[in-house]
Amino acid sequence: MRPLDVVELAEPEEVEVLEPEEDFEQFLLPVINEMREDIAALTRERGRAHARNRGKLWEMDNMLIQIKTQVEASEESALNHLQGADGGAAPRAAPRCEKAEEKAKDASCPGR
Repeated sequence: MRPLDVVELAEPEEVEVLEPEEDFEQFLLPVINEMREDIAALTRERGRAHARNRGKLWEMDNMLIQIKTQVEASEESALNHLQGADGGAAPRAAPRCEKAEEKAKDASCPGR
């Protein structure tokens, strides 16, 4: 780092002083217009982002409704299948259960 030169500090730079209207038109007005354009662009993007998010939420809601419907249909199908299988097997299973119970009683009584 080089040391500061005292001569450089002693000599102030001359700056052109403009009238307030010229200063406003040359420097502030372009900055204000650019800021307005940025604000408008951000506002438009915010609206688009909100619409995109709303669309995604709607899509996810529809998917959840479809999944719920499929799960309910699967549950109903499984219950119907069990009831159908149980209804057909019940008349045949009753005599077999009685025979199994009789054999269990016979096996538990050694004196017979």
